[in-house]
Amino acid sequence: MKAKDKTKLNVLRGVLTETITLEKQSQGIKSDKQLFKLLEKRKNASIRAANEFKAAGREDLNVKENEQISVLQSYLDTFEVLTADETVAVIDGIVRSFFSKGAPPKKERVRLQLFHPATEDRAGGPFCEKIVDERLVTQTIDRLIAEVTTQHGALAKAGS
Repeated sequence: MKAKDKTKLNVLRGVLTETITLEKQSQGIKSDKQLFKLLEKRKNASIRAANEFKAAGREDLNVKENEQISVLQSYLDTFEVLTADETVAVIDGIVRSFFSKGAPPKKERVRLQLFHPATEDRAGGPFCEKIVDERLVTQTIDRLIAEVTTQHGALAKAGS
């Protein structure tokens, strides 16, 4: 790489080192989702470091970390991440399917249905190998279970 790409080189070296370390621990990167999480973890660590450098008055190191954040973000932007609307629509369908079967869902069961891995005789869950915002998933499951439970409770009262 050229000298002007030193930041990219440093980022790639760091990612490669971490990938090799994971391989040695038998936890290697086997999917885009795992690589995305690794890059996101490194970006978040750089954000924390940049904030600490700024608070300590080390503008030179803050600038360096921000350059690395930009490189990591450019890599993260190449991944296809489900939008919030797509995520909510999938979760809504699963939560409502539990109610249509007559059973109010538990959060753990909904998560399992969303993320269960594929097997030889069964397809994986809709989020099995997709990149989704985990916090959004958790918040949406909680919100939709509460909403649908309230709706079904109101319908049951109206029907009696």
